[in-house]
Amino acid sequence: MPSKDDILIEEQFAQTRMKAGTFRRLMSYVRPYRRLFIINLVFTVLATISQLLGPKFIQLGIDRHLTHIASAETAARGILIISAVYLANLVVGWLLSIIQVKSAIAVGQGAMNDLRLGVFEHIQKLSLSYFDKTHQGRILNRAGNDIDSLDRILTWGVSSLFSSALTFVGVVALMLQYDWRLCLAVSFVLPPLAWATHLFQKRGMVAYRRMREQGSLLTAAIAENITGVRVVQAFAREQANLGRFREIHAGYGERFLVAAKIFHTYMPFVALMSGLGTVIILGYGGSLVLQKEITVGELAAFVLYLGMFFGPIQTMGDLYNALLSTAASAERIFQLLDTQPQVRDRAGAEALPPIRGHIIFDDVWFRYDSTPPDAWVLKGIKFEARPGETVALVGATGSGKSSIVSLLMRFYEPQRGRVTFDGVDLQVATLDSLHRQVGIVTQDNFLFTGTLMENLKFGRADATDDDVREAARTLGTHDLIERLEKGYATNISERGGNLSAGERQLVCFTRAMVARPRLLILDEATSAVDPQTERVIQHALEKLFERRTCFVVAHRLSTVRHAHRILVLSHGEIIEQGTHDELLTRGGAYARLHEEFVRQ
Repeated sequence: MPSKDDILIEEQFAQTRMKAGTFRRLMSYVRPYRRLFIINLVFTVLATISQLLGPKFIQLGIDRHLTHIASAETAARGILIISAVYLANLVVGWLLSIIQVKSAIAVGQGAMNDLRLGVFEHIQKLSLSYFDKTHQGRILNRAGNDIDSLDRILTWGVSSLFSSALTFVGVVALMLQYDWRLCLAVSFVLPPLAWATHLFQKRGMVAYRRMREQGSLLTAAIAENITGVRVVQAFAREQANLGRFREIHAGYGERFLVAAKIFHTYMPFVALMSGLGTVIILGYGGSLVLQKEITVGELAAFVLYLGMFFGPIQTMGDLYNALLSTAASAERIFQLLDTQPQVRDRAGAEALPPIRGHIIFDDVWFRYDSTPPDAWVLKGIKFEARPGETVALVGATGSGKSSIVSLLMRFYEPQRGRVTFDGVDLQVATLDSLHRQVGIVTQDNFLFTGTLMENLKFGRADATDDDVREAARTLGTHDLIERLEKGYATNISERGGNLSAGERQLVCFTRAMVARPRLLILDEATSAVDPQTERVIQHALEKLFERRTCFVVAHRLSTVRHAHRILVLSHGEIIEQGTHDELLTRGGAYARLHEEFVRQ
């Protein structure tokens, strides 16, 4: 599981308020919806005006038709008219609010969808080095929970803030119009309210930062255990991991309660101040009514406006609470979006022409970012593969075989030397033009959810069903696929969990062939295939190898004996190379590997 210190490194920016630049960047996702946004603001203004008119109608009803009654009939008719107008204003306000809410949702969800698509697109472009050093749970948290937490700000933030500010200014202006002395009386509750707001902001920021830290640990722990569930079960670690998860979850619960206590202490305090203000107004305002300095209707309207005065304060407090919880999310999302892939198209990069298959490794030195500066994974690798040749890479685990494959795919770039395809340095070619011409089958045999046919067309979307079946027949996998429950229409569960390891491997093999690659890479491609099935596809493999340059990484030496050249690696260096027979004759490292393989 990721350590607390590891999480804290990435959570440290949660200790500060949302920066103006971050807020502007968030609002840039609203810009494409500016027409809807303007409509939302217009209807927010109209809905707020409608709301502010309500107490005014009540005042008119009381002063004109209840406290000064000319006749019962006149009073009843006046009350009926005022009531009808008041009801009409409520209906108009309701209709305006519906349009306001719908436009706010359209703007907010549109912005969130664009942001989510941008994050997903960017994640796919990041280099493998990023995934080597970043926990899967943290990436999922950015693309999921962090974006979801922005809903309160992107959907309702600006609209609520504008409505609250407009209501606050309008209420203050109207209350001053009624009687400045009542406004002065209300001001006695403002100092404790300001003190409480400052305290809430200060402690709330710390509480939400600590809650987000623990939340990241929680998400990372869940993702890690789901990914490694087979290992967990194999080593009977269920109870131990459950105990560790309980500790993390208990910590999250404690921090959540602290944050909730702060928020739910502040909001009732605002309500208490509102009630205290009402008491003051009823007492002092009542004396002014008795002295006939203000009317009963004006006092009633003032009390109603007083309630509206504290409403925006509560709303803005809620908004600040949302801002605290989303500021860190926004910073983390933009940190991800600002992460540049280490391997990307360089300025002036051109598409790689159709690959003939002449590949040269010219004094290549390579190490991963996670390895020490002096610990080279590959050291001075030099070899040449001619068009149509099959090159096999053999050696002990960690000898550098998969690293050479990664450089062929340009998942990484060497620190020294260069890799050329038909005389073109891979670093001056576009990634897309390379990957569209290379087919790879790995021991991971990863399949996506969907039908089997959709998986087989993954590397070549324009392939027809007949193209897929032809490739399967060539490889000898057609009969196996037809024996599945629905044949090519079989639904594949997540990661291909409803197929055996051998079936997944064969499907991945067929998928690579459907793509018609000009360069084929098999990285332990037959590791999950039993010897009998391996013999079935061996003839098809030989036919396919004849038409393209192929690289084969294998522990089973039976799959490489017919290779044109075998490279034997040890500790990142090529210690032997030659054909199968040549290497056996030399009696070196390959001969010892072969002898051990035969004994097994």
